[in-house]
Amino acid sequence: MNKTTLRAAAALLLFAFLLSFISCGDKPAETAPVNPETSAVPVETEPADPLASYDLGGDVIRIYTSVDATDATNANALIEGSGEENGEVVNDAVYKRNLDVSELLNINYEFTHANEDYFSVQPAIQKIVLAGDDVYDLIVNDIYPLANLALEGMFRDVSQNPVFDFEAGYWRQEYMKDLSVVGETQFIMAGDYFMDVLCSAHALYFNKQLIENIKGDPDYVYKLVLDGEWTTDAFLGVSSAGYQDLNGDTKRNRGDIWGFSCIGMWGAAVPFMLCGDLEFVSRDESGGVTGYALNNERAATALGVMKNIFYDDATYPDFTDIPSMVSNFASGLSVFVGYQRVGDFDSYRDTEFDIGIAPYPKLDAEQERYVTATHDTTEIGVIPITSSKYDNACVAVEALCRETERTVLPAYYETALKIKYARDDITSQMLDIIRGNIRVSFPTAYNGYMNSDFLYNVFSVPLSGGSADFASNMAKIETRADATIEKMIEQMESIGD
Repeated sequence: MNKTTLRAAAALLLFAFLLSFISCGDKPAETAPVNPETSAVPVETEPADPLASYDLGGDVIRIYTSVDATDATNANALIEGSGEENGEVVNDAVYKRNLDVSELLNINYEFTHANEDYFSVQPAIQKIVLAGDDVYDLIVNDIYPLANLALEGMFRDVSQNPVFDFEAGYWRQEYMKDLSVVGETQFIMAGDYFMDVLCSAHALYFNKQLIENIKGDPDYVYKLVLDGEWTTDAFLGVSSAGYQDLNGDTKRNRGDIWGFSCIGMWGAAVPFMLCGDLEFVSRDESGGVTGYALNNERAATALGVMKNIFYDDATYPDFTDIPSMVSNFASGLSVFVGYQRVGDFDSYRDTEFDIGIAPYPKLDAEQERYVTATHDTTEIGVIPITSSKYDNACVAVEALCRETERTVLPAYYETALKIKYARDDITSQMLDIIRGNIRVSFPTAYNGYMNSDFLYNVFSVPLSGGSADFASNMAKIETRADATIEKMIEQMESIGD
């Protein structure tokens, strides 16, 4: 038998063996028929909307909203809107938000315009409340006058109303807690519906071409910010290298290129006063204010840093109006420009060079987070004690804040700022950092009540005189500041007694 015949025989024997094994072994288990009704993958359902159970019966929520044109920012267009769709993305988002909440809660709105500046609006609201006039359910206006009126017991404490979810992302909880004076009380609301908290947030704008000329990289500032290394020293290092005698007259004057340009040493210095994450007041475990706490080494360091910045040879602080300062920067004559807000991004979309935006720097490298300051004209919300619709107003505000996060904020933040005006992705990251660190609201809100002993007298007065002598200046005001804080605490504790 040859080899081929042997291989064929072996193959036949192997086949017969396998066939015998299969026929004698256990049969495979039969598969049960599939019942599509019982075997389908469970479908996850969204939790019930906690606000859907409210039917306010067509109630009219009366809103007293600021339209003051003299303010640095005004967000009535994001509160009231135009009242109709017009094809503009942000306006249409505001219209949809208002309509959605109206249909969800079965409410209507009545808007009354407050064309008052932040000095005149305080007595105007005070007059209404003291007269007991039940005319408004929500007031939207500047934080400076409303904080003063809160100390007089003009507004409702919303901290215990069960409809509010202050843990939700559409509330600026840290910002609001910093406004509290006594324990867990909350008289001032700062949620996404009050969009001016974002619009009025301070930000540094810079000329990316000039940054590249100085550092060889237009993204130099961005990289420092993202690495957590954007400090006042880093800012000054770039700014001080930015001066150029452009007009060739050997004198430092208007027409040259400056490292940092701004308006004076008060408003333009405020974000520098706050970006160092200073302790302005001490607090107890419940969050209540216990005393004045600004006499410390860190505050003294901050004053010295501000003197270095505002008296640097490359700084031009002598603009007297915002339009000329903005025009100067837009003409390419400054590396950085101060006293600008997030809402000012629109002013620079037509520049011939790329605009950068960054948070204000940390005081030092040890500081954990950046601090975005808002100004004393930031518009927030309060419910007057004269409103007969307190509970309905709270429901409406909660819904409006929530729907703003869902509808208006994406339109404004993603479309108007990030996509429509921002020219690169990293700018979007800067806006995220600026927005995510809006806090430290107490000193701007109550500086007036404190006789300016939080900001102006502590920092701006010595700064304008070219001095960094913090200790001598503090000795003049600390006793008075201590007494004012005690009065503030007593005043708030007496509310409701």
